[in-house]
Amino acid sequence: MIKIAIVEDHKMVREGLRILINQYDDMEIVAEFSNGNDWLHSLNNQQYDVSLIDIDMPVIDGISTLTEGLVLNKDIKAIMLTMHDDVNYLKEAFIKGAKGFVLKDMSVDELSIAIHEVNNGHTYFSDDFLNSVALSLKKEKDANHRKTIDNISLSETEQQLLTLICKGYTNKELAEALFLSVKAIESQKTKLMRRTKAKNNAGLIVWAIKNQLVKI
Repeated sequence: MIKIAIVEDHKMVREGLRILINQYDDMEIVAEFSNGNDWLHSLNNQQYDVSLIDIDMPVIDGISTLTEGLVLNKDIKAIMLTMHDDVNYLKEAFIKGAKGFVLKDMSVDELSIAIHEVNNGHTYFSDDFLNSVALSLKKEKDANHRKTIDNISLSETEQQLLTLICKGYTNKELAEALFLSVKAIESQKTKLMRRTKAKNNAGLIVWAIKNQLVKI
């Protein structure tokens, strides 16, 4: 059973999410919070498999909520809920550690897929979100993105590694796919992050999309 927490200031949205999620036998809403502070205070006593966090909330916004939560527990798996189409705003939360993004007009099937993917250690970003990111980044000047490409030449293994990271593979899955040890994968990722100046997987994905090394 996947234990889920909802962090959303609108009561009707919380109730709607509860109804949708309760249709599934393998998911359960175990807690609901109207603001980020209440969720943060609960982390000392409760462990959630997946937390659904609204980006735009009073008291403390969703991005700040997630950032503070990851300080308390680096293993938090959070899916951000949003109506925003501001790609830069979304990328900020993405880089800060969000495991997924879904828009509030999502279908119940997409929500279920997102929860299961994130619970299993993968990332999930709705097609609408990824398309918005890709469209935004394509509008940047060609000279800027060519400069980045020219300065960093990826080996075939690094290209394969980056592609699989963008697909949400875990370190174990990366090791199996590339016939390497988990330790070797971790070393390769560390080197790749250092070269691209990325801080985590999310940063690598943004860098790959920016440089059109993966297709959305």
